[in-house]
Formats: sequence, structure tokens, C-alpha cells
Amino acid sequence: MSNLRISGLASGMDTDAMVQSMMKVERLKVNRYEQSRQIALWRQEAYTSMNKMFANFILNTKKDMGLTRVTSTGLSFGNSYSNLDYIRKATSSNETAATVSSTSKAVNGSYTIKVDELAKGASFSSAKIGTDLSSYTERVLGDDGKEYKKLAFNINGKSIEISKVIEKDEDGNEIIRDITMDDVVKAINSAKKTVDGKEVSLGVSAFYDKANGRLFMQTAETGKNAEIKLTAISGNAASESFINAVKDETQQIVNGETIVGAIYHESQDAKITFNGVELTYSSNNVNLNGLNIELKAQGTTTIKVDTNVDGIMEKIQNFINDYNELVGKASKSLNEKRYSSYHPLSQEEKKAMHEDDAKLWEEKARSGMLNSDATIQRALQNARTDIYKTVENVEGSFNHITQIGISTEKYARGTTGGKLQINKEKLREAIEKDPEGVMELLFKEPPAMAGRPPVPEKPVQGEGEPDDEFAEKMALYDEKFKKYQEDLRKYEIEDKKYRNTNGGIFTRIYDNLTDGMKSIIDKSGPGEDAELFRSVKSNILIDFVTKKSSISDLDKEVKDMNQKIDDLNVMLYRKENAYYAKFANMEKMLHQMNSQSNWLTQQLMR
Repeated sequence: MSNLRISGLASGMDTDAMVQSMMKVERLKVNRYEQSRQIALWRQEAYTSMNKMFANFILNTKKDMGLTRVTSTGLSFGNSYSNLDYIRKATSSNETAATVSSTSKAVNGSYTIKVDELAKGASFSSAKIGTDLSSYTERVLGDDGKEYKKLAFNINGKSIEISKVIEKDEDGNEIIRDITMDDVVKAINSAKKTVDGKEVSLGVSAFYDKANGRLFMQTAETGKNAEIKLTAISGNAASESFINAVKDETQQIVNGETIVGAIYHESQDAKITFNGVELTYSSNNVNLNGLNIELKAQGTTTIKVDTNVDGIMEKIQNFINDYNELVGKASKSLNEKRYSSYHPLSQEEKKAMHEDDAKLWEEKARSGMLNSDATIQRALQNARTDIYKTVENVEGSFNHITQIGISTEKYARGTTGGKLQINKEKLREAIEKDPEGVMELLFKEPPAMAGRPPVPEKPVQGEGEPDDEFAEKMALYDEKFKKYQEDLRKYEIEDKKYRNTNGGIFTRIYDNLTDGMKSIIDKSGPGEDAELFRSVKSNILIDFVTKKSSISDLDKEVKDMNQKIDDLNVMLYRKENAYYAKFANMEKMLHQMNSQSNWLTQQLMR
């Protein structure tokens, strides 16, 4: 129910203006909370922007360095520095015969390859057969009680079945849809087989040439073990007649033209002579001595392998440029001036200002949201410190970053420091001496540390098991799980030290930035970029979900301020109504007084 507000009828005062003036002072506290809330939201945006910058640096540089690869289906996967294909540069003198690429395992030198035979798959061309296969089908009764026309046969022991239901119209006449060669082709191409408990493609593709009435089949695999074995279903006359028809090898002369019957080409292995040694492979894609060789045609080629010094230097230079750009942007945010006298503008304040002035004001108000932020400073400081630590247990020639000509710039006032610089001559010498050792120093990924505690098995209540017995099991499980979490935290601390000691220099940068991302997520949440952050590390949100219940520090801060603002607005609403009630009571009393005064005046004038 709304309150009756009488505005100065008896007093002549503008009570609305007076109440609003008094409430303006009362609302200052709400405005301060709203300003603090806006600053918290701006800080969240700044944190998220920084986290996205960290994430994109990690993902983009790993992709550029070849440490992640994307499959044809869009899935990405990790790739070891030891498998990088640009460490060695391989060239083929005759790409008509074979093309080549290399891995870091390739050995510098010159090799001769003679392609004697290419690997081939098995292929089959049927005898001439029409698209209408009604004469090769049978009528069968299905499990659902309906009648079907069916054609079935085997390919490599896998049953291929095509069936179409026989329907009836309103008059009871049968509606028969014949099975065609298009149906056969579709069934073959979609057929599956089971390998190691998983369904995979049968590996035989087919197409039908309507113009010539022939069915063609080809195996996906090459090599002498590939085959196309067409057989009929045992005891099925329709199946036998179909297989006999497509496998008929009889040659016919029609209108003076010889029509060749079915033809089967057996598969074969690839045969090459490598530096005088004869070798066979089931595929035309050969992995040999760290080389990926694709055989193209019969012929001879000379393959030359050299260290790709310029390519490696370019990759390292690009990484360092991107890292320095990241450090520069982070440094700018950390040193950006905070203008505490510029508060977030309310809607009323924005309306009272010129649009350009309001924009400039907000730029000042938003400035310095991450000024001297401890979380970001710690991530960059740890990365800068870890760069100069020795890498333990290396197999190559280098265990310290200065050995390959990389160091950090001298600290400059107004920056966070930590940018990297290269002595190109020293780096080139290191790459020429031991390219694998350089990449190991930078990108070594240590194996998982032993001793990770096993996850306790959660009990499941058995059928008929009393609730009290199951409750005891759950209580014991809770104790075990608590102990597991404690042990896991200890393991993770030790594992982090282990990775930091044994991991490569740039790997440590990735680890420190990822740790910084996790801390930022705890502070501000992932926003709408959870999938991006999971791309960096699949379990990066685990602690945020389990420890923080998916509520960041700033989320909680904003939520608390929203509650305080709501409570204050309720209080202000009540106080405003109280002011109006007092003024209304004053107006009422003045009205009564005026009425009495008028009555007395009238009485005295009689």
C-alpha cells in the first residue's frame, strides 16, 4: 500500500524537495557501495583479460613451436620436443619418387632411396550387374512380425545386410521397394568391425558405376595382408546367386565388344632399396631413421639431412618476442596509475556530463585495476627466477640458459623486468653443436614423479545392506578421502619442486604462468572463458570447483555488496517514508491550527 504524501498544502513548503535533499545525504553510503561494486567488477574484467593473455600465449607458442598439434577432426594433442619435425631439414632430390620430412631423431647425412614397388591395397571390380537386385533377394519374417526383402553377404567375414520392409496399401496390395546397388554401396561403406573392443570402419570402400553396371571395391589399407574376401551366407540361395553374379569372371562379346568379367587385384607391400639394402613396408608412408618418407612412384632419389639452424633460431626468436610482449603488457598493467579520486560515475552523474567528458572520466576511474597486483607479480617473478636455475638430469650438452646465449634484460625503473634477450652468435653455435640439447634445455618435460597417492574407492550400498552398516563404510571412506587429499597436497608440492628442477626453461615459464592463472581464477573466476583455460590445462579449474565451490573472491565480494545495497535501499525506503509521514503530520497539525485560528478570528469579528 502506498503512503499518502501531502506536499506543503498548509505550510507552503516544498516538502518533496526537502525530503529528497535529506535523502541525498542518506544515499551517499549506497553510492559508495555501488562504486566499490563497480570497481570489483572492473577488477574481474582486468583479471580475466590478463588470464586470457596468459592462456593465449601458452597455447599459441606451443602450437608455433610444434608442441601441440591439431588433428583433422579438430582435436589437439601434446607433442614432445624430441619429435619436432623442424630440428632437422630433409630434402629429396626427386620428389616425383618420394617426398620427405624429418624428426629430431634423424641423423645428418645423405641417403639414396630406390623405389622398386609401391604398396597397394586389394581392389575388386565386379562383373556387369544391373542396379535392380530383386532377383537376388529373399523374403524373410522379421522379429517385429513384418515381412522384409533382404540381401546378405560377407566381406572379410563381416556380414553385410540390406533389408526393406514390405508394406501394404489400403486395399491390401503389397508395396515393395526393391533393393538396389546404391543400397549395397551404402551398406558396405558404413559397415563396421570390432578391433580391441572398439567399433572401427570395415576398411573397404565401394562405389557403383551405373553407366557400365560395375561394382568397384578398394581396401583402405595397403600391404600384402590387405584383402577383399567376398563370400555368400552359408545356406542362403539368394546370397549365393548374388555373389556368383558379381564374381563371375566370364568374358562376353556383346555387339562386337568384349565385356570383361570380375577382376580381383591382390595387394602388395612397398619395396625400396635404402643405401643398397632391400626393405619392405605395408604402407607408402615409411618411418625410417627419423625420416618420414612418402613413396610416390618408382624411381631413385637422394635424401639429404642437415640441422635446420635458421628454422630453430626463428622458432626460439618468435617465442622470446611473444614472451617479451607478454611481459611488457603485464608490466604496463602492474604499473598503470590508479586515480583514487576518480570514482565510477552514477547514471545521474553521467547524464550531467558531456559524453566525451564522461568517457575520459571513466578511463581514469578504470585505470590501475591491477596496479602492483601481488598474484601477477608473483607469477612473473617466479618465471624470471626459474629461468636461471640449472636443469637437472639432461642428456644433452647444456643445463643452463646462459650456455646457449639467452639472458634477461637489466631491470629498468617502471617495469617488472624479466624480458629475454639473445646473443644470436652464441645461440647459433649451440644449435650447430647440439640442436637436440638446445631443445631439451628449453622444453624438457620431466616424467611424472612417482608416489602419487591412489584415490580411495567409494563404497556402494549393496542390495539389502543395512543403512547403519553402509553408514559406517561411508564414515571410513570419508576419513580415507580426507587423508588422500592431505597426501595429494603434499605430493603436488613435491611434484612442483621436482618439475621445477627437472623441467626445461620455457616449460618452467609455462608452469609458472599456469599457476598464476589458477590463482587469478580463485580471485576472479573463469568468466566465460572456462574452455579456453581448460585447453591450457584440463584440470585447471579443479581447485576452484572443489575448494572455492566455483565462487571466486570477487564474486563473493560483489555478492556481499549487492546484499548490503539491497538492505540499505530497504532502510532508505523506510526512512524516506518516515520523513514524508512526519511532514504529512506537520501539514495536518498546521491545517488544524489554521482552521482553529480562522474560527477564532470569525468569532472575534462578530
